[in-house]
Formats: sequence, C-alpha cells, structure tokens
Amino acid sequence: MGSFAKTSTTDRQEALDPARVLLCLIAGLTPIAFAAPLPEPYIAPKEILVQTGTAVLLIACLVSMRPGSVTLTPVWIPGLALAGLGLASAAWSSNPEVSLDSAFRMASYPLLFGLALELLRKQDARSALASVLVFAGVIEAVYVLAQYFAGDPLFATEDLKGKWQTFGTLGNPNWTGEFLAVAALVGLGRMADLTERHPAERWRFVARFAAFALILAGLAATIARGAWIAFVAGTAAFLFVRRKEIAASLPPRSLIPVSAACVSAVALIVIPLISRKETIEYLLNTASIRGRLWIWSVTGSMIYDAPLLGHGLGTFDLQFPHYQADAYAETWSVPFTNNASFTSFAHNDYLQIWSELGLPGLAAVAGCVILTLSRGRKLRSDPVSLGCWAALVSILVSAAFGFPMHLPTSLMLLAVLAAAVEASVNKRRIGLPKRLPLRSLVLLPVLMVGLISAGNAYSRLSTETALRRAESAIRNSELQTAESSIRDAIRHSPTCNRAYKLLGMLEHERGNGDLSVAAYDRALAYGFDVDIFLMKASSLEKMGRRLEAAETLRELIRLRPDLASPRSKLALLEGVPEISRGGKEE
Repeated sequence: MGSFAKTSTTDRQEALDPARVLLCLIAGLTPIAFAAPLPEPYIAPKEILVQTGTAVLLIACLVSMRPGSVTLTPVWIPGLALAGLGLASAAWSSNPEVSLDSAFRMASYPLLFGLALELLRKQDARSALASVLVFAGVIEAVYVLAQYFAGDPLFATEDLKGKWQTFGTLGNPNWTGEFLAVAALVGLGRMADLTERHPAERWRFVARFAAFALILAGLAATIARGAWIAFVAGTAAFLFVRRKEIAASLPPRSLIPVSAACVSAVALIVIPLISRKETIEYLLNTASIRGRLWIWSVTGSMIYDAPLLGHGLGTFDLQFPHYQADAYAETWSVPFTNNASFTSFAHNDYLQIWSELGLPGLAAVAGCVILTLSRGRKLRSDPVSLGCWAALVSILVSAAFGFPMHLPTSLMLLAVLAAAVEASVNKRRIGLPKRLPLRSLVLLPVLMVGLISAGNAYSRLSTETALRRAESAIRNSELQTAESSIRDAIRHSPTCNRAYKLLGMLEHERGNGDLSVAAYDRALAYGFDVDIFLMKASSLEKMGRRLEAAETLRELIRLRPDLASPRSKLALLEGVPEISRGGKEE
C-alpha cells in the first residue's frame, strides 16, 4: 500500500511538471482563444498559439526532462512520410512557393505529437489533459448556449441566420461542434474511469455528468449535423470496446431504467433546441449536402488529372476554380450552378490530401487512420485513454465531410489525442546516444523544426497585425503608413493574397492603375477572391482599358457562373464605347 501511494505521488508530481502543464494549457486554450482585432480572428490566434506553444514546449522539455530515451510508435512511419511528401511536393507543385509555405506551417504538428508522446506516458498526465479539455468544452458550451438562446454577449449577431449565430469561439458552428464532440467523448471516458476506480465518490460523478450534459447541450445548439454524426460514431466506438465492462456493471433489470434515463436526458436537451422554426428549417435543408456533392465531384476531376503525385501541398484553392469552370462547361453541372464557390477546402480531408499529395499521401493518411483505429481494443482497461481514442475517431469521421485536418484547433487536438493514445499502448523506448556530439546530431532536426515553428508564429503575428494597421490607415487615407504596413506584411508572408489585395487598393487610391492591376494579379496568384476580380476590372476601366476590364469580368463569370454582379457590370461596360489602350486615366 505504501509503495502504491509513493508511485501515485510520483505520478502526480510528474503530471505537474512545467512541460506537462504547458501542454495542457495549449490543448485547453487553443479551442477558446479569440482575438477580434486580427483580420482572421478565429484562425490566426489559434495557429499562432499552437506554433508558439510548440516552440516553447520544446524548450521546456529540453530543460526539464533531458530524456535518455524516446518512445517508439509505428505511427511515426506514415506520419513522417506524410510530412516528407508535403515538403517534397514543392518539386512538382503547380505553385512551389505556396507548397513550401504550407509545409513549413504544418511543421509544428509532428513536433507537437512527438513532445506530447513523451509527456503523456503517465496515467495522471493523461487524466490532467482530459480534465483540461472537458473544462474548455464547458466554457465553449456555455458561450454557444448563450449565443443560441440570448444572442452573442460580445458582438451583434442579429443579421446571422439559424445555426450561424452559434459560431462559438471557433467562428463557425461546424468547427465548434467538432470541438464539443471531442470534449464530450473525452468527458465520457472520465465518467467511465471514475465509475471504475472510485465508485463511492458519487458527487464527483455527478459533477462530471453535469459537465458532459452541458457539453452535449452546446453540441446540440450548434445544429452541426456533421459534428452530431461524428459524436455518435465516437460514442458507438467507445461503447463497443467497453461492451463487456458495461454488461458486467449493469444487471439485466437495470437496462430499462437506464435506457429511459438516457432517452429523457436526450429529450431534455433536444426539445428546447428544436422548438425554433429556423432550427427545423435548417435541419431539413439539403443545400449544404448538394454543395459538398458538387465540391467532391470537382475534386474528383482534379484527382483524375494528377492521381499519382497530386497538384502540390496547399494548392487546392488555386486549382479548384479552374476545374470548377471546366465542369460548368458540361451539361450535367447545370443543376449545381448555385453551388459554385472559391472554396479553400474539399470538405473531405481524404479527397483533398489525395488531390494535393497523390496516392502516396493518401496511403500515408490511410496508414495513420488504420493504426489509430486498431488501438481501441488495447484501451479497454484505460477509460480515459479510450475516451481520447473515441475523440480521435470523431475527428476522423468529421474529416469525411469537413476539413478538421486543415484547421489549427482540430489538427492540434488530433496530434495531442493521438499522442495520448500511443503513449498508453506503446511502452517500448529507444535510448538516445550518450555522447554529446551524437546526441546533438539526433536533436538537431528537432531543434530546427522548433525554430521553424517559432518563426512561423512570429511571421503570422507580424503579418496579421501589419494588415490590421494597413486597413486602418487606408480607411483614414494615411496612404504612406498603409504602404509601409503592407510591405511589412508581404515581407513576413510573401504568399499572403490579402496583402497584395490591400496593395492594389492603395495604388488604385493613388491613381497608379498599372501598379494596382499588377498587385491584383499577384493576389490572384495566391488565392481567388471575387472582390479582387471586381477591383481589378474597376482599375482597368478607370484607365480606359475596357476590353481588358470586360475580359476580367468574363473570366470571373466563367469561374463563378452563380454571381449576378459581374454580369450586370459587364453589361454596363459593354454599353460604353471602347477607348484605346493608351488613353489617359479618368
């Protein structure tokens, strides 16, 4: 008994290690981080937090742990293969600059997985992580429920319709639903662990059940059907693995009251939410399903053209509009005209990875998925880790009709939860070289990735703040300050199309038509935007180059036949006599 107490105390001390605390903070703060002043308030701060946190976590691990060995897991094989393919894809990418930038931005996540794998080897560390995730889920659920029933307490959301009012701190009800599904499944594991290890502590079970129910209510309030499906899949996986334990703990006569209690709990959560007319209308709406079917069909044509190696990491949004336009030239696509978009995501991560990295990339992802799914049966006796595994299952299911692998919060959770699962099932370790020169050679690549992660965070923060300054300066007609800020943003992020868009607006204000058009062209090289096409056409028209302006509008109509504004602008433009190319600016 004394030995057990000593071991438990040691585990708790290790769980409170600064590096482990920092890991829990990254996992808990990233989902609820929000920074309204930034141009991308729901993505930028989360990505900056993950990248900065990973770099600081690496330093904390090197200072506090000084490991003589590292954990081995077969997941490293497909995981590193996927990272290597992303970097190598720049060699054949349709836009090598974008592919390299995307590969460097993704470098933080394999490093985060490796660090978490070392930090979560102890049960208490995994339990602490689960507690933090559930706590963050409760905070998110309270915010979402406030948005649903009383409106957002911080922002005016009257113009938002239906589910879009429950955007949470993630900026999108679907993304918020994905996180709440993860938090609920982790909470399910915590409840099972408490029932098994501390059956007499009913008050703790009541507290955990209340947190679980609150998160479920928040999940229901998002009206995110995909997140609901993902949660059901994760719950089914959890219950299937634990079926023998559940059957042993529930006598046959208790099945009816337990089932009745579950149905009543679901009714108490769902009935108040579906009482709204707009909620019912959204649940019966099939527009998003049609939109996904359209995107998947266009993505299929992208895959057909480059099935082996793909188009290059991060180039989906640059290729999709052209393939979409080709598809609209076919008669079968007419019913999908209103589903046209300049989307950055395939709404199916597996298809998007195939389109960008080809069959090797798809095989690497499939390897990770298969290895992850195979871990469930080994976690029957560890409910907390099994809850993390069920949460992983929910993310993998969401990836079939969403894009969690392309969002900083979901990707961070994927890395940390996968590390928790692998740390629980893999006890094999390999020793590091004892001699300092050899150990330095082993640690050097890790340090390089840490530096890349820190550099990415600094560049992203500098870019976002510079863009904010530029937008404010343009509104106040402080053109010199705006140009300085825009140049600063471009220096930190050369592939940021928003920076070139602002530069085009600035030059248009100054009357420098040629420079304005050149900036807009550069912006379109890094991302498609309806406003950029329209502003480019406006600049060309102002210079008297109406034929080129008309051609720009025709190109936009070809890419986006669903839009009415470029058609009306083109009709007005074609009704004006052509002025020679060399005419003066108006």
